[in-house]
Amino acid sequence: MDAIRLAAAVLLIVVFAFAGCATSPEIDERRQAVEDDIAAILSEPLDPGVYGKTKHCLADQEYRDFRALDDKRILFEGRGDRLWLNTLRARCPDLRYAHVLRIRTVSGSRICDMDTFYVGDWFDWPWYRRWPWRYSSGWGTGIACSLGQFQPVTEAQVMEIEALLKSR
Repeated sequence: MDAIRLAAAVLLIVVFAFAGCATSPEIDERRQAVEDDIAAILSEPLDPGVYGKTKHCLADQEYRDFRALDDKRILFEGRGDRLWLNTLRARCPDLRYAHVLRIRTVSGSRICDMDTFYVGDWFDWPWYRRWPWRYSSGWGTGIACSLGQFQPVTEAQVMEIEALLKSR
């Protein structure tokens, strides 16, 4: 009898654990509508002579900063007001609060499609850490996220996407 109660208790715990991870159909529909609207914004043709084509990699000297738009998109800001939108392969928790991207790249002085990164904060870097310092934690802490391709965008497109993301 105790084994049956134990099995029932374990089953209830498992059911409640998975129920907490599930999303409602309304949330899924709203999220899909936002994704469709962003895809429509990004489908506007840009002059490749002015903006370039979608890239697999950005060289270190091409970009100077980044800004997370949400948990799936990063805007890379380049010299000469050039902008690239990187849509990640999957959602990346806490990306919106990132100050530092610790990127693991295999191509040297470039960041590329499929490179992984970890979200960090300035105080996460060894020379900014407060006591007790943990230099041994290394680059592999946190959840690994994966970059997508770098799509050139205009400031107007970015403003539309940001307004759309704020409205949801």
